[in-house]
Amino acid sequence: SVSDAYAYARERTVEALAQWSTGTVTLTRTTPGTPDPSTPWIPGTPSTAVYTLAARVDGVTADHADGATILATDLMVIASPKATLAGAAVDLVPRISDTLAIDGATKVIKKIEQVPAAGAAVRYHLFVAS
Repeated sequence: SVSDAYAYARERTVEALAQWSTGTVTLTRTTPGTPDPSTPWIPGTPSTAVYTLAARVDGVTADHADGATILATDLMVIASPKATLAGAAVDLVPRISDTLAIDGATKVIKKIEQVPAAGAAVRYHLFVAS
């Protein structure tokens, strides 16, 4: 079935990215805190989670560069849908509000493409300024 084919592709991609990763890539997600009900106008303390990605960092190819949002000088991070959080493997769906760090340099995510575009992801393409 199609879902089995994607499951196999996902497993192979996870294995390949774990083996052929380049550099250290982390994704940081900050979640707003819940305000105290007695002082709802004061935001709660946010929490931050740092995920380690199995990822390959490459230049943007001509078919992805649109000259407006994605430039030829940008970087494309090909990331596994599996990440590591506090030593445990987790499924991760990147968000545009997340930030990436490539070898310690913080990058703002400009665009995210899920591959395939619908259903469970086999990999993600995250575009950042170089």
